[in-house]
Amino acid sequence: MVCVTVIRPAAETDYPAFATLYRELGLEEPPPPRDGTLVAEREGRLDGYIHFHTLGRIGYVRNLVVTDTSYAAGYGTDLMLAAATALRQVGVYEWHLNVRDGNTSAIQVYEKLGLRRAHRSTALRFPWARLPELPGAAATAMPVAPAEDDDIERELGMLAGQLAMARLQPTNVLVQLRDDACAPVGFAAFDQRVPGARVFRVAHPDYAASLLTALHAHAQPTHHDLALVVDDHEPLVELLRAYGATVKLSLLHYIGVLPTC
Repeated sequence: MVCVTVIRPAAETDYPAFATLYRELGLEEPPPPRDGTLVAEREGRLDGYIHFHTLGRIGYVRNLVVTDTSYAAGYGTDLMLAAATALRQVGVYEWHLNVRDGNTSAIQVYEKLGLRRAHRSTALRFPWARLPELPGAAATAMPVAPAEDDDIERELGMLAGQLAMARLQPTNVLVQLRDDACAPVGFAAFDQRVPGARVFRVAHPDYAASLLTALHAHAQPTHHDLALVVDDHEPLVELLRAYGATVKLSLLHYIGVLPTC
């Protein structure tokens, strides 16, 4: 009998299965299934899943979790192609994703589908106790109004729609920095649950201290450090490491045109 792998939308009942898969791969607990999550199922067993969303007219693959055996069977490619079909149906023709540096199996799948490396992202943990020591230039921290999104994204080289996407997370606090000329010089989306800043962007490392100080005002007393992600900014990574930050993960950012399926 031939065993058929089915690619289907995730259901709430799938959560225990892909939470187990996450733990087997040494990763943190995944979010619950929601729109934009597909699973690969074979004989009632979950072999992998993919979560993706749109950011303006760009598709973003947030998670692709597949066992090594399933990669060999082609499930990673199958899930990516299914996601590409879904994204094309809503008018998206370009997609982005992050992959762990050294994850050869996943990188081979992505490059065969035409994705190419764009830059490196670094996940760090910064100890709040070292914040007073961090040197930097003064800047004014303030909330972000939706009308300011385009200005901030353009000046800081961010993706169009990135701030709007961060605003959709109800636990996020959006903070911007402005210099004396009122130009945007920093932005962060601070998730109070983690605590963490999955988006942390400054025009120059000197502004990191001001942005971190603004985020610290939203942290709980029990939070001793901050998880943050720095995109393609090695001088900032080195500055934070010099003041106690530890690198937790190195990610490669890939970009490509959606394949025609």
